[in-house]
Amino acid sequence: MSLRFLFTVVLLTVLPLSPTHAQTDASPVAPIPLARIVDPLALYGDTISFSVWRDGRQVGSHVTRFTDTGAGVRVDSQLSLEIPFLMITAYRYDYRSSALWRDGVLDQLSASVDDDGALSAFEAHRDGESLVVVRDGATERFPLPLYPTDHWNPHVLGATAVLNTLTGRLNQVAIVDRGEETVETAHGPRPARRYEYTGDLQAEVWYDEGGRWVKLRFQGRDGSTIDYRCERCRVGDARAAEDKS
Repeated sequence: MSLRFLFTVVLLTVLPLSPTHAQTDASPVAPIPLARIVDPLALYGDTISFSVWRDGRQVGSHVTRFTDTGAGVRVDSQLSLEIPFLMITAYRYDYRSSALWRDGVLDQLSASVDDDGALSAFEAHRDGESLVVVRDGATERFPLPLYPTDHWNPHVLGATAVLNTLTGRLNQVAIVDRGEETVETAHGPRPARRYEYTGDLQAEVWYDEGGRWVKLRFQGRDGSTIDYRCERCRVGDARAAEDKS
């Protein structure tokens, strides 16, 4: 089995989920009440983090950090995966991105991927009411607002197109509300709503009642299940972790 192709899809470039999800009656309307501009520092604090699991075994982590620069909010994300095989690391994957948001609109974004030695990258910047994306020597313009596939901003739930943060391409999607559930986190169970991405991208994402991203799930091409488990997803999680230690 090739491990490379399995994890190049980890930020939403994934295969369809099982048919049972697609057949569920649901509404495409997101019921979470949201402010016009989402302040990630108020929503999450300065950091959100997830452990990444493949078929019940931890294989990596995803960490996003927020910084108020005075000119906007900088959002830095890193995904790191290591897949063992016969007591050695058979595969490594590293994703990094840095974005600047001004007044709730994406202003700049750069992203890079090291897929077990295969490198790729793209950059984007705002130009008026458009986002200009440069990748592989080509330039494209997309209308704003446009949300990247990094999940922290719950306003993405109303989108019909998203910027794929692995490829720099525009993906057409429908994001469907699948109802309330309870998800497990490092700090105990938490009520959340499940949303399903359909269209060019397929995945399931959970947000709590405040609009915080608390879980992600998708299937690899080999049928394995990839889960993001919330380790720190809201203000107070860091203190709770300290109190447990």
